[in-house]
Amino acid sequence: MIRILHLFTAALLLASLASAADYPTVIRIGYPGVANDNYSPVGTATAGTLAAKGILEDEFKKEGIKIEWTFFKGAGPALNEALANGLLDFAAGLGDLPAIVHRAGGITTEVLATNYRGQTTYIVVPNDSPAKELKDLKGKKIAIFKGTNVSLSWAKILKDQGVQESDFRTLNLDAGTSRSAIATRDVDAYVGGNDVFQLRNRGVGKIIYGTPGRSPFLGRFSTLNVVDTFEKKYPDVVQRFVNDWVKEAAWGSKEENRLDVFRWWAKNGQSWQDYKEDLGSDTLASHLSPLLDAHFYSHFTSGIKVSLDNKLIRQPFEVKDWVNDTYLKKALKEQGLETFWSTYDDGGKLAVKGVVQ
Repeated sequence: MIRILHLFTAALLLASLASAADYPTVIRIGYPGVANDNYSPVGTATAGTLAAKGILEDEFKKEGIKIEWTFFKGAGPALNEALANGLLDFAAGLGDLPAIVHRAGGITTEVLATNYRGQTTYIVVPNDSPAKELKDLKGKKIAIFKGTNVSLSWAKILKDQGVQESDFRTLNLDAGTSRSAIATRDVDAYVGGNDVFQLRNRGVGKIIYGTPGRSPFLGRFSTLNVVDTFEKKYPDVVQRFVNDWVKEAAWGSKEENRLDVFRWWAKNGQSWQDYKEDLGSDTLASHLSPLLDAHFYSHFTSGIKVSLDNKLIRQPFEVKDWVNDTYLKKALKEQGLETFWSTYDDGGKLAVKGVVQ
C-alpha cells in the first residue's frame, strides 16, 4: 500500500513538473519607444494599450508567469540588439524597417499579426524657415532617427518627390533630440511622426509635408513578432498572447471607443487632439486591424526591395517564409471576428468590406 502511495505521489510530482515545463517563468516583451519625455514606458496602438491595461499580466497570473515589458528609448534598433542577444521573446509594435533588418540579418522571428497600419510621416521645419516643400531643403541639415521605420518611409518619400538622399545633409538623431534641434534651429528639418505636432502647437515649427492623403505605399507598418524558438517551445502561450492581442485590437477598432483610445495613447505625453488630427477621417479599424492581408504582404515585399536598393539590408527574403498566421486565424475564428475587419488589396485599396469600418 505504501509503495502504491509512493508511486502515486511520484506520478503527481512528474505531472506537476511536466505542467510547469509547458510554461516559461517570464514572458519578455520589447516595445520600440518610450513616452515623449524620453523616459516613461508608455506606447500606442494595440501594443500600447495591451501593456497599459495589464491585460497579459491578468492572462497569465494564475500560472505565476511574470510579464516583463521593456520600452526602448533607442526604438527599433535598440530592440533589435536585445533580440540578437536573446533578451526578448516578443517584439510588440516593431516598425517595418527594424523588423526587416533583423530578419535579413539572421534573427529568426515570426510575424504573428499587425500592430498599426499606415502610420503617417511628416516633415517639419523651424517656424521662420522659408522652405515650403522638400525640394527647398536641398543642401540643408535634416534630422531623422535612422534605423527606425521612419527611415524606410523617408526612402520612399525621396523617390516619390524625385530627389535623392545625397541632396541633403541627414543627421541621425532620436525623436526627442530632433524636436529640440528644430526648436533651437540646429537643424533645418526633422522627419518624424505625429510628434511634430508638438512643435507646431508651440509655434516653433511648421509642417511642410505629410503622407496622409498620398499613396498607401508611403505609410508605415508595425507588427507583433515572436522569437521562433519561444514559439516552438510554448505554442499555448503564444496562442493566448495572440488571443488577447486580437481582442484588444477589436476593442480599439470600434468607433464608439475612439476618444478612450486616444486618451490611452495620450498617456505618452502627446495631446489626444493630435491623434484625432493625425487620423483625420480615417477609421480606427483601418489602422488597428491585425490582419495579414494582401496589403500587408505587398507593403513588406516592397519594403524589402526599398531596403535593399538603399543598402539598408544586404540580403532579401520572402515575406511568406516570415509569417506564421496560424495563431491569428485561430483567434479570429474563436472570437467570431473572421469578417470583423476589412481586407485590402496589394495596392492598399479596399478589397472586402468588414463589419467595422
